[in-house]
Amino acid sequence: MSAVETVQIKSEVSEGNPLGYVVINKTDFDEKKHQIFEAPEVTKKADLTVEQIKAALAEKKVSIPPEVTKKADLQALLDAAA
Repeated sequence: MSAVETVQIKSEVSEGNPLGYVVINKTDFDEKKHQIFEAPEVTKKADLTVEQIKAALAEKKVSIPPEVTKKADLQALLDAAA
């Protein structure tokens, strides 16, 4: 069985979609309707610890969904809140 290619497209950040993108099949991508999601460049924020990222999210009053547990996902959530 072959793998289905997917792309990340921009989507409104919300409580149910904290990272600002959704994944769709590449064949469903329509440039008239969709925009490719490009993750923000990671700069000095990469040096933050998980606790520092969580503190920064709390300061911005961003709730962390239970499924967001990895440092990279927490960082993406913080980047999206910027």
